Amino acid sequence: MDENSVLHVNSFDLLQIAQTKQYPFSRENFMANIKPELGKGSFVWYNLGNGIAAYLYAYTLYQDTITSLYSDIPGAVLVFNLGDEFTHAFKNGVKYAIKKNSFFIGFSSDAFHVEMQTLKGKEYRTVTIGIKEALLGHLISNYREVHQRMESEANQNGYAILEGGEIDRRQFEILEAFQTHEMDTNLLNVFHLEAHIMYLAHYTIERMMSTMHKIADFSLDIKTIHSLEKARHIILHEYDKELSIKQIAYRSAINECYLKKDFKAYYGMTVYAMLQKQRLNVAKSLLQSNHSVKEVAFKVGYKHTGNFSKLFTEHFGVTPSIYRKRHR
Repeated sequence: MDENSVLHVNSFDLLQIAQTKQYPFSRENFMANIKPELGKGSFVWYNLGNGIAAYLYAYTLYQDTITSLYSDIPGAVLVFNLGDEFTHAFKNGVKYAIKKNSFFIGFSSDAFHVEMQTLKGKEYRTVTIGIKEALLGHLISNYREVHQRMESEANQNGYAILEGGEIDRRQFEILEAFQTHEMDTNLLNVFHLEAHIMYLAHYTIERMMSTMHKIADFSLDIKTIHSLEKARHIILHEYDKELSIKQIAYRSAINECYLKKDFKAYYGMTVYAMLQKQRLNVAKSLLQSNHSVKEVAFKVGYKHTGNFSKLFTEHFGVTPSIYRKRHR
């Protein structure tokens, strides 16, 4: 980013209000557009009236930009980045890059300040859920140690970040409700969207707090857990390919020895055991359709039908041929 050509702007100065809608019980939603001389896109804000708000960004800027954002309301945000990578720069000099299809939970004090660094021509798209501090304390009351640690760090630095890693399949399914970046003024539709906001917040907080427990239980840092989850993702989605420990470790950014040791401790099975289990479960489903045993074996990554049949029989207690006949 060339500092001589960078636009410095307050976040609110990027926008011009396009539409505002008020509802009963403190609900006030509005939509703004990026100022046409600065870029194109929109910003939609939904206030649920209960200490939770959600806002959606979808925009492209015509110039490298550093956007300043301030807040004097302590709380937390759940940020889901569905667009290009961008960077948060904080007052203490720390920079945090938000990768595409990843999420995090950010905690803020009453002296929060961040600068968002974006590049011209990139497509930025985020869904953010804001939660006020008083409500947040009740929501994660069962995880008081995590809350106190994040609160302490936020009070010291103005912010704290709990990295979430990649957005998973369930989160993507919920986020599909936020595809449109036009404000819906139908109250019934707004209620439907609010339900998705609440569900996404609940699921994400549960997922994150579960991860924090695992860090404590297994003495693993969050970077290692993200690598293990990446390895699992590869296994579950690329089971039909030739996968070696070396390949999985490289793509998951973890040492081979640590992958083998920590994967078994974290998931309760070895890498190959999970790979085999996934292949056989998919094979079981495929055998119920119009595929031969040989075709199924190849589709799930086995080169030899005999080896596939042996493993299938050991796992399910029935040969693939008999299983196919019973369930077709």
